[in-house]
Amino acid sequence: MHLTNKIAWLWMACVISACQAFPIPLPSISTVTPTNTPGPTPTNTPLPTPTPLPTMEPVVRIDTGDKALFFGDYDLAREQYRTAFNDTTDNAIKAAALWGIGRTELADSRYQESLDALNNLVNNYSDSTYAARAYFLIGEDYKGLGQYQPAADAYNTYMTRIPGVLDGYVQEYRGDALTEAGDYTGAQNAYNAALSAPRLDDGLDLQIKISEARASFGDYAGALTLYDQIFATSTNDYTKAQMDYYAGNAHVELGQLDEAHARYLHAVENYPLSYYSYLSLVALVDAGVEVDDLARGLVDYYASQYDVALVAFDRYIAANPINDGTAHYYRALTLRDLQRTQEAIDEFDYFIKTTPEHAKAVDAWEEKAFLQWAAQDNYDAAIQTLLDFVSAYPASPVAADFLMNAGRVMERNNKLAEAAQTWERIADEYSDNEQVPDALFLAGIVRYRSNDYAGALTTFQRSLLLSTKPEDRARALFWIGKTQAQQADNSAAQDSWQQGQAADPSSYYSLRSIDMLLGRAPFESPTSTNLDPDLVKERKDAEAWVRVKFNLPSETDLTGPGTLAQDPRFVRGTELWELGMYDEARIEFESLRESISTDPVASFRLANHLLEIGLYRSAIFAARQVLTLAGLDGQSASLTAPAYFNHLRYGLYYHDLIIEEAQRYGLDPLFMFSVIRQESLFEGFVKSTANAHGLMQIVPATGEQIAGELGWPPAYDSGDLYRPIVSVRFGAYYLGKNRDLLNGNLYAGLAAYNAGPGNAIAWRDLAGNDPDLLLEVIRFQETRDYIRLIYEIFSTYRNLYSPTS
Repeated sequence: MHLTNKIAWLWMACVISACQAFPIPLPSISTVTPTNTPGPTPTNTPLPTPTPLPTMEPVVRIDTGDKALFFGDYDLAREQYRTAFNDTTDNAIKAAALWGIGRTELADSRYQESLDALNNLVNNYSDSTYAARAYFLIGEDYKGLGQYQPAADAYNTYMTRIPGVLDGYVQEYRGDALTEAGDYTGAQNAYNAALSAPRLDDGLDLQIKISEARASFGDYAGALTLYDQIFATSTNDYTKAQMDYYAGNAHVELGQLDEAHARYLHAVENYPLSYYSYLSLVALVDAGVEVDDLARGLVDYYASQYDVALVAFDRYIAANPINDGTAHYYRALTLRDLQRTQEAIDEFDYFIKTTPEHAKAVDAWEEKAFLQWAAQDNYDAAIQTLLDFVSAYPASPVAADFLMNAGRVMERNNKLAEAAQTWERIADEYSDNEQVPDALFLAGIVRYRSNDYAGALTTFQRSLLLSTKPEDRARALFWIGKTQAQQADNSAAQDSWQQGQAADPSSYYSLRSIDMLLGRAPFESPTSTNLDPDLVKERKDAEAWVRVKFNLPSETDLTGPGTLAQDPRFVRGTELWELGMYDEARIEFESLRESISTDPVASFRLANHLLEIGLYRSAIFAARQVLTLAGLDGQSASLTAPAYFNHLRYGLYYHDLIIEEAQRYGLDPLFMFSVIRQESLFEGFVKSTANAHGLMQIVPATGEQIAGELGWPPAYDSGDLYRPIVSVRFGAYYLGKNRDLLNGNLYAGLAAYNAGPGNAIAWRDLAGNDPDLLLEVIRFQETRDYIRLIYEIFSTYRNLYSPTS
């Protein structure tokens, strides 16, 4: 089999095989030298012979290595590539094998080993497109080895071999390398070249690098000009503070101390949240320049320098006993962060009483109440603070919020009847407030927990009457049914669930109503599944549907990217993906996807391309957009589309890994697919704002704990969480561990996965054996939403892949 048939062959294999439902990213056909094209005669020695494996065609080993690399299984990948290299005389296969080895070793941070393989490639198989691309990875290897001038040279060679494609990126990387090498003039030239090349961003970061390069080789006047230009054009306060600080430093170097101090002061007085303002403050203090104590305290506070911030605020208050209260508010926050809780509460009290009209007054009431219950466990005092605010300011637009919070604190203090009454006040006193349905629902839940089923039923029914959103109506109807069942009124319960299933189809509470009607337990696994859809046939059917739906000529060919392939973002994105620069590739493809969002045909083509290379998240969004343009809005409507769209949007990606690890830890594979779809939408290189990594969004501290418990992988570090093989095993293990800890309760297991096992145990104990009640007593909105969304996703997977569900 020729390498030129590789993509088509693997696509078929992925569809036919039960062990891989979707394709993995592969080199484009243009990257492979045909086998009938003569190549240079190799002069290298064979690579070390790996452990003997079952006989396999070298081209198949390349495919297996590509898949293993995509999964992050570096040991298997290097083994397959090395065997393929040694078992063939075909230069194209040898080049592909060396490319694979170089990428694998680079991904595994084994820079010298990667460099050896890539040098073998460029020296002995120079006609291969792989060899041209290899120079970029060689630059990455040298950078990893701390050899910056060779890195810059390699990046430059890459651009001469593949000119004009990624110059905006590679010139910047080259400039970074030259900066590290101390060649600031060369760095500035590289950055300027990057700035003039096509790119998606506004070039601000590059302009800052150019200005820093000028300062580094002593052109402080030129750097100042650039700093001022950036300051004038930027609307970002953090960037302005940075430019103030850099400009101050440049003035110092020029001996212009007054000008330097003026710039430092400007940062301190105008941008206290920026760390550069703190650095400016340090420079002023070191120079003995007087700084206003309020500004000084704010900058210190936001830089987490609480001790010196407190001193500054105290100095300011002593010198200005009559003031607008700002210093007292931030003094209270500083005391809070110093964990001097009672002093903080006293300071908030003083601030509230002396400056009740201050813009931060409402925040002070909230902070005081929070400290009382969260830091002091003084629930009664917190409740009183919240109720006092409502009494003092009944017309405040946030009065209902304070009642909601008072009810929550009462609930935490197990004063369920009082909580119900407080939440019901919102409906009575603030009937136009958008929180009324939620408040009544919460009141119904605490009455249900108190076994006051008659009161709960009345409250849930009132919530239903005042609910206008479908999801709120479905929620009320589901719990009306649950309450009626507790009262042994099964006929009424069935009627409520019948209404509930239709109230908001495909949403959590409607799905749970269906479960109750069927007698199906939450997250109940289907009796049988078909995890091998015929995607080839389904894609052809989808193409035919697109032609009809959007009035295309019957002969329209939808099998490839079409004119999208000429879009610079498509070209850059594809090249970046081939080089393993996944974040950068995603940004390019996302820009393209958004720009064609009104074109269903282009969106369909792009979805298929992204699916084929393995950028699943963006593929899912592109496919969803086709359905939106077809008028299939909403989950229920979209599920009526051709099966291909639904199998793409709810795909069995990373099929091999997920099923194996699900079976290892006794989890339903469809449940695992659902969790991963919610966590990362199958984007293995994603990092969240909470610093969670990879497919299963595991935070480094939890990853370290799991690695220790499993004793795997060897020499673990947090970067391993981006390897799908590690992330999936860790996630499955952690889900299984928490499920077992919580007596098989998957709701509680998911709560533990999202919010920690300690919280999950507490919530489970409040709810007893009722998973529905457990969901409602969870006190974090994020965790409640998390479980509901996974349940909705699981129900969709069950419907799509289980013919009997």
